[in-house]
Amino acid sequence: MHVEQHCTGGTMMICTVRQSDGSQSTDGRCMGHAGRAGQTNHSTLLANKIGRLRTNLGPPIYVATSQPERCQCSKGRKILLFVAYCIYAMAAAAEIKIGQVDDVQELHRAGLETVPDRYIREGDDRPGGDNVCALAHIPVIDAGELPRGGDELDKLRLACEEWGFFQVVNHGIEEALLDEMEKLAREFFMLPLEEKEKYPMEPGGIQGYGHAFVFSEDQKLDWCNMLALGVEPAFIRQPQLWPTKPAKFKETLESYSVEVRALCQRLLAHIAETLGLSPATFGDMFGEAVQAVRLNFYPPCPRPELVLGLSAHSDGSAVTVLQQDVSCAGLQVLNKGGAWVPVHPIPHALVINLGDSLEVLTNGRYKSVEHRAVTDGERDRLSVVTFYAPAYDVELGPLPEFVSDEAPCRYRRFNHGEYSRHYVTSRLEGKKTLDFAKIVDHQATAPEEEPCSCN
Repeated sequence: MHVEQHCTGGTMMICTVRQSDGSQSTDGRCMGHAGRAGQTNHSTLLANKIGRLRTNLGPPIYVATSQPERCQCSKGRKILLFVAYCIYAMAAAAEIKIGQVDDVQELHRAGLETVPDRYIREGDDRPGGDNVCALAHIPVIDAGELPRGGDELDKLRLACEEWGFFQVVNHGIEEALLDEMEKLAREFFMLPLEEKEKYPMEPGGIQGYGHAFVFSEDQKLDWCNMLALGVEPAFIRQPQLWPTKPAKFKETLESYSVEVRALCQRLLAHIAETLGLSPATFGDMFGEAVQAVRLNFYPPCPRPELVLGLSAHSDGSAVTVLQQDVSCAGLQVLNKGGAWVPVHPIPHALVINLGDSLEVLTNGRYKSVEHRAVTDGERDRLSVVTFYAPAYDVELGPLPEFVSDEAPCRYRRFNHGEYSRHYVTSRLEGKKTLDFAKIVDHQATAPEEEPCSCN
């Protein structure tokens, strides 16, 4: 008998015992298939790659294994990409010093009349001013009319071309579920700090409660508390970071995420139609799509004109779905004229924006758009944000349909897991993260080792 791998000190991933006759038994939470007798399983492959892994995404994982073998299946490749990210995050987190990071709800409760220096923005980075167009509105799309094509599909095409943002109504998700998700999210943020800190987001981390995208001691901070969780595929989940309070939080988030995932798939099919593609194009390409959720809470700020709730950025996803409460218009979108346009809440509507992945795939025909959140002096604000992106092992690059002499290839071919790792280990600075994929000289071909997908 030989133990291929065992895990202790936290959530068990998988334990496989191989008998002398070649048979094997498996226990624990499987990260992939167990394999046939005489072949490696994914846990063995993980062991060969990482030895002992400790990351901010989960509890310690200890592994021991026999000789390495090569994994050929897509499930294994996805897991290895995720593990590669974990190793990268572990190394990066060891070097990160973020200094004093206050919980902004606690600052609000303390009754401060000003805000700490780390939250105060300078110059054009401050909200307000002449570059806010308060009277403009992003488009509103009736999702129930999209299957019929015609005018509503044309409206969707224009929304993607001109804005990269739109609100959807008649989207098929029950209002009661939206209300319950918002209610439980707010209840979580109202819990005592010591309860919320049971689910900590470590420095440089992307899951748990705290501040994301903070990588240095002198970095300006956002006036926001977050709870970020991986949802799908199962291997990105960190169960110890899913709150047990309030009651039914987990069950409600599970149901909510299923509905939002289906909405993302429907919208991507219609977006493909607006581009003259088969409706199944993105669904077939994305594989086992990655889905994550982030709950944002913005308490009142005594000096809202000096701070940002969330720094300007584009999303690394394919599409993002945002549910916002109706307290105030805190989300702002940067239009083509360089003005910030508030997204005025519509009860039970969902805000949709295109992410970097779609910009690359369409060679810039549809663009991801910078957006930010601002705060209010009197009212708090809550949002529930779902990010939907291609599987980690999917290779992205401009589709041939969008490349021509008039529209040369603008982005190199790259692995989405590689870009995801780059995105989550970079601070939010407009669309700077997309520089990772850009071909600077459009007349030059992409590097030989990373050819453009249109070649």
